Amino acid sequence: MSSPTHAEPPIGLREQKKRKTRLELCMAARRLVVAHGLDATTVEDIAKVVGVSPRTFFNYYDTKLDAIVGPIEEIGTPAAREEFVAGGPTGMLMSDLTWLFASALEPEDEVREAISLVMQIIKEEPRVFAGFMAAGAQQETIVGELLSARAGEPVAREFAALAAGVMTSITTRAAMSATADTSRSLTAAVQDHCAMAARMFDQPAERNQEKR
Repeated sequence: MSSPTHAEPPIGLREQKKRKTRLELCMAARRLVVAHGLDATTVEDIAKVVGVSPRTFFNYYDTKLDAIVGPIEEIGTPAAREEFVAGGPTGMLMSDLTWLFASALEPEDEVREAISLVMQIIKEEPRVFAGFMAAGAQQETIVGELLSARAGEPVAREFAALAAGVMTSITTRAAMSATADTSRSLTAAVQDHCAMAARMFDQPAERNQEKR
């Protein structure tokens, strides 16, 4: 296991405020698009809901589509990323990736709303799908950096893309399942879907015995 080279510095108040505004603009854009449609939603509308000027909006996003897609940020919490890079928490890559992705699913009510809005927007406004696909490509880079840091050497781009794709599929399906069943936590849903994915690689007991 490789060790993290350094702990991530704490986020200052100014950066916290910027992140908050960036997220508020994203959620406002999504809510307005769901309520009124993509064409009827303007940058001015989004800025007004958050209480900032259109000029301030453009300090965070270039277009309203960028705001709908939202910020491309690090995966998981800072503490979770540090532990993942160090080889934890279990040492099994798939389990640790699942744990890392699940660590960011808080606060749960806000995450559930964000997921629900995205699902509605993709269904009703297919034009935004390309934006989410582009965001997925950026996430592949982030996953690759984390995997390389954990391994202590660069990992193949294809491997990083596969890992990101698998985890995106698992978390998306888990989120859809948990959104339909609010009695389940998002974290539990992600863990359950990871376990279901692992079952696809199970071999029948008889086949295992034949190989002995």
